[in-house]
Amino acid sequence: MQRLVLSELEPGGTAGRGAAVLREVQRAVLGCQRCIVITGAGISVSSGIPDFRSPDGLFQQLKQKYPGAVASGRDLFDATLFHDSGMVGLFYSFVGELRNLVSQATCTPTHAFIKQLDEHNKLQRCYTQNIDSLEQRVGLETAFQSRCAATATAADDDDDAVAAAAASGRQSSASDRAPAAARESDCAGEEEQEEESRPPPPPPRATRRRRRQATLDKTFTRAVQLHGSLDNVICTICRTRYPFTDRMADEFRGGSPPPCPRCKELEVIRGVVGKRSVATGVLRPNIVLYNEAHPQAELIGELSEYDLKRRPDLLIVIGTSLRIPGIKRMIREMSRCVRSCTQRSKRAGAGKTIFINRDEPPRGWEDVFDYYIAGDADQAINLLPVHSASAAPEQQQQQRQQRQQKRPEEDEAAAPKPKRARRKGPKAEKPLSLLLPAAPRAAGLARRAPAKQQGRKLTSMLRVVKGAPAAAAKPAPPKKQHIAVPTSPPVPPPPCG
Repeated sequence: MQRLVLSELEPGGTAGRGAAVLREVQRAVLGCQRCIVITGAGISVSSGIPDFRSPDGLFQQLKQKYPGAVASGRDLFDATLFHDSGMVGLFYSFVGELRNLVSQATCTPTHAFIKQLDEHNKLQRCYTQNIDSLEQRVGLETAFQSRCAATATAADDDDDAVAAAAASGRQSSASDRAPAAARESDCAGEEEQEEESRPPPPPPRATRRRRRQATLDKTFTRAVQLHGSLDNVICTICRTRYPFTDRMADEFRGGSPPPCPRCKELEVIRGVVGKRSVATGVLRPNIVLYNEAHPQAELIGELSEYDLKRRPDLLIVIGTSLRIPGIKRMIREMSRCVRSCTQRSKRAGAGKTIFINRDEPPRGWEDVFDYYIAGDADQAINLLPVHSASAAPEQQQQQRQQRQQKRPEEDEAAAPKPKRARRKGPKAEKPLSLLLPAAPRAAGLARRAPAKQQGRKLTSMLRVVKGAPAAAAKPAPPKKQHIAVPTSPPVPPPPCG
C-alpha cells in the first residue's frame, strides 16, 4: 500500500513527495468505467455534522453531555436501549437535535464528486453509512424502487391491513349479535353466507416481499443507505413510515416518543366493533442501530451481488474508520473483485483500490488497499479529476510530452520494411495436357460458365489449343524378330543285331 500525505504536497500537487503516487491515483480515476464508492461520516464533517469516533465526534460529545447516564457514546445507538426508559428519553432528545443539525447541512465537494462520477457514467454504485441523506440532495437516487411502485406497494399493504381489520370486526360483531340458539340451528347456512361475503385474506408478508423483489430494478438505486436516514420515522409495530417533520422533531427533543397515528386509528376501529385493545406502536427514527438487522438486508444483498458480477474496476473508500464488521466484509469482497477486473481496464490505469481518511487504517488492511491518502476528504477529492477535460494543465502537458516521446518509437515500429528483391529467372513452361479434343472441352466449359463469359472462355481455350505443339505420337514397340536356327538331319537309329 502506497501512502500519500496531502500536507507534503506542494500547491497544485505537481511536485513534492508523493506527486508520482498522486499521478497514478489520478490516472486510475480517469481510466475507470465502473467505480464503487463507500463513504463514512468523514465526508460530512465539512458540512457541520460531526463524525462518530474522532476525539471531537458524537460519541465523545454524548459522553460529556450525559456523564452519569452514558458510559460510552455507542450505548446511545444500541438496539438494547429501548429496554431502559431513561436511555429512551436521552436517545429521542439527541435524535431530535441531530435532525435539526442535518436539516441545516449542505452538500460537500465529496458529494459533488460522486455526482460527477454518476453524470459521466463512471459510478457503478455508492454505499454510504451516513444517515444525513446528503447523497439524495445532490441528486443521487436512494430509493430501492420508483416512487410509483413504492406508492402502489404501500397502498396494497394498507388496503390489506384495513381489509383484514374490517373483516375481523364484521365477523365478530355478527357473531355477537346472533343468538346462540340461532347459530346452532342455522350453522351451515351462516357459514356459507360468511364465506361468500368474506373478503379474501391479505397475502402473507413473505409473498409481498417476494413481489417487491421481483420488480426490483438493480440500476435504479445510485446510493444505498446502509444505516437508514433521518428523513423518515417508522412505527415499532406496524412498520408504517412517516416524514420526519419539524413538528415531530420538536416532540423528539422533548424526550417522549410520539404514538403511531395508524395504530391509534386501528385501535379506534377495534373499539367500535367491540374487539379488545392491543398494543399501540410508537415512532422511532428510520435508522439501523447496533445489534439490529437491516430491514432491507435482502435487497442490499441483491444489489451488491449484482455489482460484483458487473466486475467494477475502481474502489474508493472515503471517511470511514473500518470498524463495522459488515462494512469490512463488503470492502474486502469489492477489493478482490476490483483487482480481478479486465485487462483493458488495467491498461487504462484502473483496477486499483483507494482509501482516503484522516486516520490511518487499522492493521491488516495493507493488502486490501493500493493507495492511502492521508488528509481531508474534500482536499483529496479536489485533486482527482473525473474526466480528462478537468485535468490540471501540468498533467496535460506531461501526458503530451510522454506521447511525443513514444511517437518516434511508434513511427519506427510502424514504418514499412523494405521488400527483398526477388530473382527473376526464365519462366518454366508448364506442359499442357489435353484430355479431350478442342470442341468437346470447349463445349463443356461453355456449359459450366455463365452466359456472359461463354464467348471469352471459349476463345481463350481455342487459342491455347491452337498454339500448343502437337502431341508426338508414341512410337510403336519393335516387333520381335524370329531367327531361324538350322537344325541337323535326324540320326538314323543303329541297326539291330
